[in-house]
Amino acid sequence: MPNHASDSWVSVVTWIVVAIGWFVVHSASLARERRSEKRDEAKGVVTDLRELEKEASDFHGAESFDEFKASNLTLKCDRLIKVLQRVPFNELKLDPALLSALRRSITCNNIDRTAFEMQSANSETQRNIRIATDDLIDAVEIAKARYWT
Repeated sequence: MPNHASDSWVSVVTWIVVAIGWFVVHSASLARERRSEKRDEAKGVVTDLRELEKEASDFHGAESFDEFKASNLTLKCDRLIKVLQRVPFNELKLDPALLSALRRSITCNNIDRTAFEMQSANSETQRNIRIATDDLIDAVEIAKARYWT
């Protein structure tokens, strides 16, 4: 004679295990997808930093001061730094000194009309821009690998 109470208990337990299993797998998939999205965002920021580096190099290497480019360069630098301080990049715990170094290298005294001088490719200003950009990109890549893999 079958025991219906025992069969229904096994059925309930089975469905609970299935539901818990689905929830665990679903949660893991969502977490993996979110990490992938964050890595893609980091790639975009690295691209933006390289563009900023090029624009800064072009501005400081120009023969004459361009007020519009100076203003845009400062604005773009400030915006990128703010992006790196907000979610999800705040999770990377980037050293604020790297952000300051980037801003300082790009907006050095040469961004002021009265102090502007054309900078050669190997000038200290140009080197500082490359170094600050590379240091920040390296920090983003290292932290991304540590926190988002």
